[in-house]
Amino acid sequence: MTSRERELAAIRHQLPDRIPVDRISIEILPELAGHLGIAPERVEDELGIDGRLLAPGFIAPAGEPLAATDEPGDEWGTAALQDYGSAHRYPLAGVASVAEVERYPWPNPADYDYEGCARVAREWGAKYALRGPYWKPLFCRVASLFGLEEALVKMAAEPAIFEAAIEKVTDHTAELCRRFLAACGDSVPILCLGDDFATQRGLMMSPEHWRRFIKPCLARVFEVGKRMGKAVWFHSCGDVTAVLGDLIDIGIDLWETVQLHALPMTARELKRRFGKHLAFFGGVNTQRLPFATPDEVREETVRCIEMLGEGGGYICGPDHHIKPDVPPENAVALFRAATVFRRESYTAQEGREITYPPHGG
Repeated sequence: MTSRERELAAIRHQLPDRIPVDRISIEILPELAGHLGIAPERVEDELGIDGRLLAPGFIAPAGEPLAATDEPGDEWGTAALQDYGSAHRYPLAGVASVAEVERYPWPNPADYDYEGCARVAREWGAKYALRGPYWKPLFCRVASLFGLEEALVKMAAEPAIFEAAIEKVTDHTAELCRRFLAACGDSVPILCLGDDFATQRGLMMSPEHWRRFIKPCLARVFEVGKRMGKAVWFHSCGDVTAVLGDLIDIGIDLWETVQLHALPMTARELKRRFGKHLAFFGGVNTQRLPFATPDEVREETVRCIEMLGEGGGYICGPDHHIKPDVPPENAVALFRAATVFRRESYTAQEGREITYPPHGG
């Protein structure tokens, strides 16, 4: 199989020629290149990684530099999408009416490089499983506009204002996804999106608030992919199991990223409850990767495949970024354990669950 065929087979709950492997981000590519003795651009092929991410870049002029920090803004007028601390500006913080939200200069979905994506997609699409546009979140975007705490307060105390903002973000994201998928055509078979609204202890808001404010907006964006015949791959960190059934209801085909150590159920229970309707990506605990031995990484990888991969529906990989503190030999052990996996090579004891000793243990 090609990498594209392999990942799509797993998403469809078919058994591919080998376990597909993928990643969110590998932040040690130069170190891995040195360890393997190859050029950095060859590392992901050498490790057998089957998927590639693709997203249109913003091509209109971005905002002015921030006076206080000299940090450039983005097209949304925010400083940094994933940094919610007090050092950053939040352009909707303190708004008191829906009218103020409506007057905000929302970015234009036309101002992105869809043709650049289409060129890359035509080059890569026959070989790799291409997915995108990936990190175009709804709730996290609202949090970057209000500030995380203020966004949660608005949701509870001033719901009309929160709702106006997330609807604007949803309008933009749905149209961006439509343009992206239309430009790339069959070369991109997977609509991949991400949004974080949980911690490792559960949702940041009640399931009822999530269902009222976030679920219908995600459903609108997922429907763009469904109408265009795409599989829907969705990233959401932490313990989202309280609404995992809802996500299935609105169309996700694969859940990234399965952080088994954060879930209130075992891997086998996750597979039993949701595996008929959902494929999984992830599983191998990146919080342990800096401290484990290569043999321990290989053993955990095999156990993830054994428990999540039975009958198909699993793409093996790290459950989050491979960070700079991960030894290259551990990253290599993870991917090679998956790509050489065969049923007769199981090393895990039948029925054994993954357990996590303390960090450094």
